[in-house]
Amino acid sequence: MSIPAEALELENRSIGVDGEPTLADAYAILRDRWLSGDRNRELGLHLLFLSWYGATEPEHITGFRNPWQENRKMLLPVFKEVHDYFESSIENDAEMLYVVGLIAHMDWFMLDDDPDAMKRWERIGEEYRKRYREVMPNGIDPAVFENRGAYGDYFAGHARLENAY
Repeated sequence: MSIPAEALELENRSIGVDGEPTLADAYAILRDRWLSGDRNRELGLHLLFLSWYGATEPEHITGFRNPWQENRKMLLPVFKEVHDYFESSIENDAEMLYVVGLIAHMDWFMLDDDPDAMKRWERIGEEYRKRYREVMPNGIDPAVFENRGAYGDYFAGHARLENAY
């Protein structure tokens, strides 16, 4: 795993009923690493999750303190940038297909304000699911996500659902 320990600790502090709204702080650390040129896959996965989650969930959960529309304007371009960076290598990466595909499947209408872009995200949700199921016909093992912070906790929960995505 190659994300800063401080970011992982902040993600871990957000998990569960007594979780703290620390995801914005974890995001800031990872975004700074990304902006400095770190293109590590693990960092990308966490940044994809945090940028999407921060754009769609309320402040009391995430810690992003801007009004909702401002968060979206700040976070969704990062989500798109990270996806675009990894898009050319995603075809056989079951985890990345699963993560991006599930997000696009659930929230295609939230990932952009442009109707054509929304359709693209809807299509990505369908295409990535098809490809993910070709690579992993029985679905991804939730254990893949263990000990990987809020990112892992979130996607492990979905992966436990039989045939959910």
